[in-house]
Amino acid sequence: QPTPQYLLLKTLAAYPLRGEGFFYMRNLREYTELLLIATRDVANAEGWAPVYDFAIRMRRAGLVKDPPLVSAQVWPDKAQIKELLKLYPLPKMLLFLEIAKKGRKDYGWSYGARKKDAVVDALKEMPFEWHELQAIKYPTTYRDILRMLHPKPWVDEINRLWRWVVKKGDAPTDKTKAYEEAVKASSPADAVKKAIEADLPWEVIRSRIGKLDAIPNELLFNAAAKLMGPFDIAMQASILTERLGKDSVEYLVRRRGRIPLSAGARAAIGLAVQGRQEVANAFFEKAQLGKEEFNKLLPATPKRVITLIDVSGSMQGARILAAARVLLPFTKVFEKAYVFNSGIEGIIKQIQLSSLNDYLGLLNMPDDGTPLYDAIQKTITEERLGEDDLLFVLTDEQENASKAPITALSNIKTWVVLGVVAPYPVDMILKNPETRAIAYPASDPDSFIASAQLVTAKKLIESEGIVEISKLLPPIALQAV
Repeated sequence: QPTPQYLLLKTLAAYPLRGEGFFYMRNLREYTELLLIATRDVANAEGWAPVYDFAIRMRRAGLVKDPPLVSAQVWPDKAQIKELLKLYPLPKMLLFLEIAKKGRKDYGWSYGARKKDAVVDALKEMPFEWHELQAIKYPTTYRDILRMLHPKPWVDEINRLWRWVVKKGDAPTDKTKAYEEAVKASSPADAVKKAIEADLPWEVIRSRIGKLDAIPNELLFNAAAKLMGPFDIAMQASILTERLGKDSVEYLVRRRGRIPLSAGARAAIGLAVQGRQEVANAFFEKAQLGKEEFNKLLPATPKRVITLIDVSGSMQGARILAAARVLLPFTKVFEKAYVFNSGIEGIIKQIQLSSLNDYLGLLNMPDDGTPLYDAIQKTITEERLGEDDLLFVLTDEQENASKAPITALSNIKTWVVLGVVAPYPVDMILKNPETRAIAYPASDPDSFIASAQLVTAKKLIESEGIVEISKLLPPIALQAV
């Protein structure tokens, strides 16, 4: 059986996103139970402090979303729950309470003062500007939390804001007044003008606007320049390019910092497929993770990182597109790239994967069968990969052409991260506890980072030889990706 430390990291950090399968588990309930068991088992072995620290650091780095809210349901320390909740927006605080309420029946945990007080304490430590923004963005959520907790306002400005939230008072600040005016605006264009005047974030008003067609181009550009963040621009990349032209969108992209990895990769490939190469290249450049940045996120630094991509027939369409989106942010991390299928002479073939055009070429390659196990073995052999190297495999795991069985992988010494772009990946760890390969749902780039953290923890993946959870991550503060 895998160690509790392995199971905690896998369920907490390398978890499936958007319901794309739950590893070897049948459903969300089983996934939740395993996460809770692993949380308690690690705490019994090492104490609660490493569990708190690990979950909070992973959340602070932006590598996990909801799972810590589940793990925290069994945390005994209210102060640590509070520190975790402070890293989330208001809807996630409400989710924490809803999980607690539902779990009282399903799992037998408490839904009492400790958890409610932790939420109230977290709210008290957030600055007024945070409360103001959350009230504007999520008025219904804020109202629900107030009705669940009945907290007492600690200062007058919070009292006036809460009265506005529950519709018993007037808008107390310039921003809340501007928000009301934007909501009541006679047209989407007027709503955008109000938002620009008050410097309201784009995410506050985008649901009020609907389609962007009703906004004149000049006003749309001003909104993109003044209100939209990098994520918003990436998600609106196609329509912004169509409306504003490539030069304007390139300007908007290049004046930003890094584009979030997943959104940037999606925008780059989507625009490239549409033939908008210059704008796509701007997103491509802004969505890259440097090799040193990548290494800082791992508990042990691999000497070499090689990628191996399944281009068999079953990867056609959405699966090879998903693989390209996961791979793209790590272009500077990979030393070499290989593809494989049963029609390739020698099973594997090295390809160039350094530009956006290379990724477009990848989309047209899928054909023939899937000799997955043979391809892994051959890549390791030909590249002479050792125990300090990392092989990143993208596949749908539809093995149907290997001569070697999966048991042949039990002798490999190289770290292997198997990113599966199909539902319900087979977890190779549980098939062969001795192997150094791990499978996970390749839903986005962050999932690869989390799985690389897991597999480079060395003895963590073994059924014997426990590595403490407190030693899994580097001592430096994780940098948000």
